Formats: sequence, structure tokens, C-alpha cells
Amino acid sequence: MKPTRRTLCPAPSVSETNVRGMAIQKRARGGRPSKGDRHVLTTRLPVADAEKLFAVADHQGQSASEFIAHAVAEKLAAIDMTFLSGQEELPIGRIAS
Repeated sequence: MKPTRRTLCPAPSVSETNVRGMAIQKRARGGRPSKGDRHVLTTRLPVADAEKLFAVADHQGQSASEFIAHAVAEKLAAIDMTFLSGQEELPIGRIAS
């Protein structure tokens, strides 16, 4: 007598397929609200600085990414962009007097 071959994963029946499809469509829409458009940046820190960053961010209840984004935003807020543009203010006041 020949042994019968057993399948380890039987093919789903039509009703099982419909249930699985419905489950995918009805998944929860929870989670954090969007923070808007973001750009992914990558940087390499010395290990000691990275460990300190992770410890401080964790202590403040933030992710490392949130901590870095906040630190960069503070630094950028202090920079005068007109200085970076390479254009100087026209001396109209001196010429007009």
C-alpha cells in the first residue's frame, strides 16, 4: 500500500478567503496623528554622544528622532537667513540724505 501525501498548509476555502479579506479592510486606524511632511536625515555620531542622546531623550520621554528634530529647530531658529542669502541691504537711507 502506497502512503498518502499530506499537505502541511491546506488551501483556504472560499469562505476563509472572504473572512480574511474583510479583516484586512476593517483594520483599526489608530496611532499617532501625522506631524506633516518630513524629510529623513541620517547622521553618524560618536558612540558616547549617541548613548548620551538616547539617555537624555528617554529621560524626557521623547524618541531620539524627536529630540534631534527639536534641537535642530532651536539651532535653526537662531540663524538669520538674510545673512546667509549673500545679499546686503541697500544703503537707501544714506543716499537719500
